[in-house]
Amino acid sequence: MVHAYAAHCVVQGMAPGHLENIFSAIRVVFRAMGKDIGRTCSNRQLGLPHRSRKGTRRAQSPGEIEALIERAKRIDQGLALLIPLARNLGLRRKEALMCGKDLQMWYDALTSGKTVLEVLRGCKGGRHRQVEILEDRRAQTIEVIAAALAYARAHNYELITGRAGTLKSAMNRFTALLRKAGMVGEKSFHSLRYGFALQLALQILDRGVSPYDTLVRLSASLGHGPSRVAMVCNVYCQPIAHLFKGCLAAAKRQRRSPGPATKLPRAAARLAAKLRHARLSGFPVGRMD
Repeated sequence: MVHAYAAHCVVQGMAPGHLENIFSAIRVVFRAMGKDIGRTCSNRQLGLPHRSRKGTRRAQSPGEIEALIERAKRIDQGLALLIPLARNLGLRRKEALMCGKDLQMWYDALTSGKTVLEVLRGCKGGRHRQVEILEDRRAQTIEVIAAALAYARAHNYELITGRAGTLKSAMNRFTALLRKAGMVGEKSFHSLRYGFALQLALQILDRGVSPYDTLVRLSASLGHGPSRVAMVCNVYCQPIAHLFKGCLAAAKRQRRSPGPATKLPRAAARLAAKLRHARLSGFPVGRMD
């Protein structure tokens, strides 16, 4: 039955990533029912097409980004501030859109000499992370955060506001502004994360950190876990992939014995992160009850 459904979905032309998610969920449901179908219904056995993890965007050059910011200034001031914020901190669209209430916290952290910033609002799955800053761009990062903070204070701590005053309408307006600015395709807003990732990877490597540990730290700063280092290398670090040649295979061969479980359960950890973030930023984070 599962094989027949897989064949039907493939014929319908569903995207490889979507197919992987569907059948991963199906295997989880069967496992919860006490029947493990993983050995007979793997993606390969189901005939699902392989999903390429190669990045479809590219890091923009400094000249391209400066031209983009100038173009954005003629369209919307909030957009013109969000672009350098994402460039310097590797923020996703929703993270950038919702960062207004964290700008003061970030400004205080950078001016006090800290090397990481706390990011939580708008993160995928509510997963809190610490972003390592680009030291050679510390002054520029402080400058743009200060400018964004001044703007946000005058606009109810929002850098872009939708017509309905909701997050969804703000995201829709943000998308329309990006399209108007020409930030689509390989030059989309997400491409700013590519540039940040390349700069941060080179910064960590220059400090003598091993290639594999560099990928682990980079993955953490981008909001992924240590298990996603291969994806981070293939997607974000394509132009400098030669610097990491062989490190993934070597790490895979090395047997790492798991230590004792010391982490909080996921729900408790996320609640603790929200409470800590609210205390640092001075604003509540979502529903913390």
